[in-house]
Amino acid sequence: MTGPFIAPRAGQPLDLLEQSAAGGGWESLEQLIAPVIGGELQPSDRVAKFLYALHQHGDGRELVEWLMDITMRLPWRVTGKTMEETAILAINRQAIAGVGEVILKVIAKGKELADAERNQNGAGA
Repeated sequence: MTGPFIAPRAGQPLDLLEQSAAGGGWESLEQLIAPVIGGELQPSDRVAKFLYALHQHGDGRELVEWLMDITMRLPWRVTGKTMEETAILAINRQAIAGVGEVILKVIAKGKELADAERNQNGAGA
């Protein structure tokens, strides 16, 4: 069920959201969001692989869809009474969307790690 101002998921599937966020799908996410996660805030490879595996599972995919609903798919309503209020609302909304962007980036990193493991294991067989 969606609220009166939130479009249903069918209007913006996760695959299209990934492409629009990065302009080029998974490959562009790392370049787009690189400054968002750095240093000590970078998740471990284990966490990235887990989040990717979760995203691949039906229930996990539904969880990621919901996370995108409450972060990146929220309507962009940032009109305040003053220019300062509008700027603060825009920064707040950008921060909320940033959480979704980081989740997509970590999923992309997990995919990259899983693909590398598959290629390494396949090469040795």
